[in-house]
Amino acid sequence: MPGEPPLRARSRARSAARLVVALVLVTLADACTRPPAPADPATLRDVDPEVTALIEEHTAAVNASRSDPARWGQLGLAYEANGLLVEAAHAYDIAIGLDDTEPRWRYRRAILLARRGDVEPALADLDRVIQLAPAYAPARWRQGFWRLDLGEADRALESFRAAMQAAPGDPAGPVGVALVHLSRREDAEAAAALERLLEHAPGNRYALHLLGTAYQRLGRDDDARFALRIGTTGQPAWTDPWSDQVDRYRRGFAAMLKEATRLGLDREFDKAIALLEQLRGLRPDDTALKVYLGGMYASAGRMREAEALLMPILEADPRQFDANMHLASGYLFAGALDTAAVYAARAIEIRPGSADASRLQGIVLWRRGQDREAMAAFESAVAADPRDAMPHLWMGMMLGQEGRYVEARQRFESALSRNPLLGDALLGVADTYAAMGSFEQAHRYLERAQQAEPGNPRLAAARQRIEAATKGLR
Repeated sequence: MPGEPPLRARSRARSAARLVVALVLVTLADACTRPPAPADPATLRDVDPEVTALIEEHTAAVNASRSDPARWGQLGLAYEANGLLVEAAHAYDIAIGLDDTEPRWRYRRAILLARRGDVEPALADLDRVIQLAPAYAPARWRQGFWRLDLGEADRALESFRAAMQAAPGDPAGPVGVALVHLSRREDAEAAAALERLLEHAPGNRYALHLLGTAYQRLGRDDDARFALRIGTTGQPAWTDPWSDQVDRYRRGFAAMLKEATRLGLDREFDKAIALLEQLRGLRPDDTALKVYLGGMYASAGRMREAEALLMPILEADPRQFDANMHLASGYLFAGALDTAAVYAARAIEIRPGSADASRLQGIVLWRRGQDREAMAAFESAVAADPRDAMPHLWMGMMLGQEGRYVEARQRFESALSRNPLLGDALLGVADTYAAMGSFEQAHRYLERAQQAEPGNPRLAAARQRIEAATKGLR
């Protein structure tokens, strides 16, 4: 300043210099601690456009607030759900660095580490997850399975027991305990643990498979054969909400179609239809997709929507096999049997050797009271596909209704030879034994039906029927 003493001027200059240095240091520190920018989605190769759009959305969210750990974690979920695992791990790393108190991102990283064989660091991540979320049972049982893989049976047992305490109704803990016993050749203890579990979850096929192994070692060969036969298709399926979150980020035509199919098989038709309608918006001219959606509407009993989709397709191509099949099925379940018969006959005309068409025609004829014609249709289905259990089941039911119990049982046993998990066939065998006075055998097959298909809606009535017959004899 003009006229300012030299000493004061030098002091002011030094203060200004210190301020500049401080600002530079703050800027450098911020540059060092601020997370890097996420990868540009344009660099992704061979990725479905819908996946790219999802990644772009979450990348933009991260760029808008790069220090927000939740946004980085959600970007990681989007990457992981669509198979971009390296990118997912990087996003989880940054989310954890920004907030070490949120367990979900560390849990996801642990699973990715374990998938690529880095079990020790994965277990270290789980230790921290359990510290932050001690009541989250999946972290406990995953810890148990990974420790068992490393040969640490004692520590695995601790983890599985902790999982059982955290979630008493979750089968993962008891199954883990049984696996530890089996690994130590403690077969009686394994069998006892699995029997306790199956009292509360009789349809758990993976547990039945393990129980069959324990019975086999214990010399209980007949019980082992049945348990192993039912448990053949058993795969571990555990409840894990944090992993279920990943599924919501799946995108792309194939992924959405697969999810719609799964929902349809689970009879969640409204959800399946909602997904398929989204896909139709993406591919409005895809005839196969419209036929599939029409079939889903028919399965849901929404025949007006099914007709709106399928009728124009049949007008353009009357020999469209699947459209005829879907309409036949829909009208069958709607009780319009005459109309169902017309479309079933058309399907047979289009593909005379189709097992599916013969089977459907057999059901329609059976419902119409044309038992002889229905039997012939079911025999045609068996000739077209000898592996199919269902025609044998239905012929067994028809023979049982006629009081031909020995022939009926033969048909039910033929069905079971093709599908040992078919609860209705096991109930059919039980009914034929009861009808002929063999109540011990009847109750044995009732128990097997309970194990094979505990949710079968006909199980309770069959049990009441057979128990009443047993009491009547006494």
